[in-house]
Amino acid sequence: MDVKQLQYFVVSVDMGSFHSAAEALITTQPNVSKIVKSLEDELNMTLLNRTRSGVIITPQGERIYAYAIEVLKNINMINEFKKGQEIETLSISSVPSNTLSFYLSQFYNINKQEKGIQIDFFETNVQNVIRRVHARKSELGFVYISKRSMSAFRQQIKSKGLEYHELTKAPLYLFVGKNSPLYRKKSVNETALKDIKLIQYHEKQFSLYNHLGHIKEDVIYNGENMSISYTNSDSFLTQLIKNTEYGCIGSSFVKNQYHELGIKAIPITSCEKSISFGYIRRKKDEISDLAKSLILYFDDIKRF
Repeated sequence: MDVKQLQYFVVSVDMGSFHSAAEALITTQPNVSKIVKSLEDELNMTLLNRTRSGVIITPQGERIYAYAIEVLKNINMINEFKKGQEIETLSISSVPSNTLSFYLSQFYNINKQEKGIQIDFFETNVQNVIRRVHARKSELGFVYISKRSMSAFRQQIKSKGLEYHELTKAPLYLFVGKNSPLYRKKSVNETALKDIKLIQYHEKQFSLYNHLGHIKEDVIYNGENMSISYTNSDSFLTQLIKNTEYGCIGSSFVKNQYHELGIKAIPITSCEKSISFGYIRRKKDEISDLAKSLILYFDDIKRF
């Protein structure tokens, strides 16, 4: 028994006739019929009933078909794994960051000349970044964390055998479009935010919005016109900021992305260098050479 026998049998079942199977396999109908017959003879079973209109699978054929599908699937996975050994892969999870995406593309361009590399990139919120690195779905997880959330963040990742490495600090901004009453402001304080509408990424525990105010004496929560909406859609968030009175609390990591859309970044006073940007990794694991190269690359540019 060989792979070709199983492949020709499965395709014949799927296509419903030897003629259609031959077209799909780019061979002749007699060749398909011959190879399937050789499988039947080897197993001493009738797998397909031949009719004038095509082939009909037998009860025995149904069972062999199910096994054949699994065999072919596993062979394909082995072949993909073999090909993957020739390409170095770096798996990354990250919070939304246009700046990070840009520099990842530059990093790829630099390294692809020397060796084949592949970058698997997954964008999500902080909690899911933590889960993905912990579950070994990603080697590195890039996040930005406010100063007020840092202690809780470090405790959470420590319990999962992870550690955090800071790359840089950045200020907090209010991002608004031309329809916002604060659009012409050069800077704003926390009090000025108490009566505006905000749209934020769906981030519960580690939202940058939570950096503002105090837990018990929070001026921003007392505004009569205060309204906060949440989304996991980057395109919806940017369009809402651009075309309505909604604003967004964010870091400088998305500043360039919003500027290109005509969205203004207004510094929030007293929030300079209040956001930490860095990566999490599994503490006991040795990171790959490609991951080390990426970290050194980020250390060199220092533009986050």
